[in-house]
Amino acid sequence: MKSNVKKSLLPLLFIILFLSQSFAKEREEKSLLWKISGNGLEQESYLFGTIHLICQDQFKMDDRILNALNESKKIALEIDMSDQNMMMEMQRLSVNEDFKNIKDEFGPEQAQKVEEFLVDKYGVGLDQLGILKPFVLSTMILTKMMPCEEISGYEMFFMQKAQEAKIPMVGLESIAYQVGIFDQIPLKTQLNDIGELVTNKESIIEFESLVDAYLKEDLDLLYELITKNEMFQNYGDILLIERNRNWIPIIENLIKEESTFIAVGSGHLGSETGVIQLLRDAGYEVAPIN
Repeated sequence: MKSNVKKSLLPLLFIILFLSQSFAKEREEKSLLWKISGNGLEQESYLFGTIHLICQDQFKMDDRILNALNESKKIALEIDMSDQNMMMEMQRLSVNEDFKNIKDEFGPEQAQKVEEFLVDKYGVGLDQLGILKPFVLSTMILTKMMPCEEISGYEMFFMQKAQEAKIPMVGLESIAYQVGIFDQIPLKTQLNDIGELVTNKESIIEFESLVDAYLKEDLDLLYELITKNEMFQNYGDILLIERNRNWIPIIENLIKEESTFIAVGSGHLGSETGVIQLLRDAGYEVAPIN
């Protein structure tokens, strides 16, 4: 059976996710954590690939990651989670313009399945939740499809570590920019993905395959799984490539100033246009910490 989950999981892989290959050609170079050095840097910095939502019992954290955090003087995430205005901004941007309800934009069968799922899991349906943007609905649905009750996120963990250590946190981009990316993807495409998410019984199984590859730090396999995604192929430029390029001068400024722990979705690490290779192209040494 041809899988459709690669499409239906894309919003999560973005808000959540994103997973990718490493540039290391040898298998022993598998890693989620990379050390940045060279090119005149006076101190080392670190690059870590995250997955934005994961079951608590699968949350991966070990001494090498904690040591890298302890050695860093600043933490950089895709967005600044410590910004007190961020949550208010996120709430504002999560709602359709003029509170438009998109329930009638679904196909009849999809609308019924989405309605049934939301009522079952949240107690309310599209009459209430249809004012939310598709990427929010998609994340809400996938969260409830995960095979666990307790869900963790790396971003919240790193924010807590920054607060405990009293070190600053910065964002590589704004929440408005992130949300704006979905405004460039046709509404119908996003709604079809949501419909497939609730109708495709294999969705959660294949999501678990992504998580398994993440836990094994097998970035090559993750890249193979994700690049089969039709929407990724159509919108990879705005979802990954443009953002990666935008981040490099920001990252360079950060690591030149002081040791920085940079944590972004794992999909941004790999490929010739990924953060690892772009940093190498800029003259830095980027090596895996196994």
